[in-house]
Amino acid sequence: MCRAIATAAAALAVAAWIPATAGADSGVVGWDGTNPFACTLQQVGGGTAFPEPNADPFCVEYDKRHQNVDKLGVVDFLSKEPRRFSIASGKCFYFQHDHWVGSVSEGIPQSQTYAWDGDYYFDKAKGTGGAYVENFSIAGQSGDPTLLPGFPSQYKPFFGDGRGGVRIDNSVPADPSCAAKAAKHDPYVTSGPGGGSGGKGLDRCRVPGGTADRGIGGIRLGQTRSSVLRTLGPPTKESLLYVSYCMTGGGRLVAGFSKRGGGGHVLLVLTNSPPFDLRDIRAGDSTRKARRKLRRSHRLTGLRRGRDPLVLRTRRQYLVVGTLRGTVRFIAVGAPKLADARLKQLLEHIPG
Repeated sequence: MCRAIATAAAALAVAAWIPATAGADSGVVGWDGTNPFACTLQQVGGGTAFPEPNADPFCVEYDKRHQNVDKLGVVDFLSKEPRRFSIASGKCFYFQHDHWVGSVSEGIPQSQTYAWDGDYYFDKAKGTGGAYVENFSIAGQSGDPTLLPGFPSQYKPFFGDGRGGVRIDNSVPADPSCAAKAAKHDPYVTSGPGGGSGGKGLDRCRVPGGTADRGIGGIRLGQTRSSVLRTLGPPTKESLLYVSYCMTGGGRLVAGFSKRGGGGHVLLVLTNSPPFDLRDIRAGDSTRKARRKLRRSHRLTGLRRGRDPLVLRTRRQYLVVGTLRGTVRFIAVGAPKLADARLKQLLEHIPG
């Protein structure tokens, strides 16, 4: 019975993004989930509090991994879907990345019913759309999405065990006003430095390097969110209290703000990219070296997972070095009067 319910739920969810029929002249090609739009990937977790609800292109990441039965997580999930569909419907350019897990009792692997990671988009200027899934499983076993009831036969060549995707021409009605908007302001990804779109395949990351002082990588303590976006451009990911920029060669640069909105001020700047240094301490160095360079530092205790950083408060800034298993994992600077409790909160909720 649970397997039948899981299959039905997965079929309904995938069907919502992969049209069952398409026009006779519709083109169907494979799609790998790459975000076609130049946009900030807004991270809202399991909620609907969008940092930039009026953005278009509108790009969002959801966490839908708590669809449990015993604690009514699936009821909470279903109650929020109408708002999510509503905000998408009015956009010209839309991209969504999400993570699904259903279970009878969350935390018990044997009770998992369905799971996958998905990417979906539509473009009303071109009349195209697409859907991509990976890590697809039913009842804990990797599955083939094409075996779902009613899966369109013309899409089957582009799917296999656990993954696959298609882009479909004429899958959404073309809107002349959206075409006009695209002609005025190009919404599509182009290569080059700056922020990122949250998609795959293009290096739109910032070039790392420099010394941490009253900021890192062009983000200054006390700077407003609006000023950060004007200076660095659109971030790779964005949530209500954070912006995150990917770095060429790996790593990220993250800013945490005092409050929501463009007027929030930078309280913390953090990076795990090795080209940046804090008093000659870099990600990848030994904890022993960090202690030697950051004299008079102490451990800030009480964080989850035991990842208590080395901290040192100075007149100009609050120095923070995250370590784990003898290795420096990140460096950060905080506002000089940043309370320890607020620092812990910022570190605990830094987006991935």
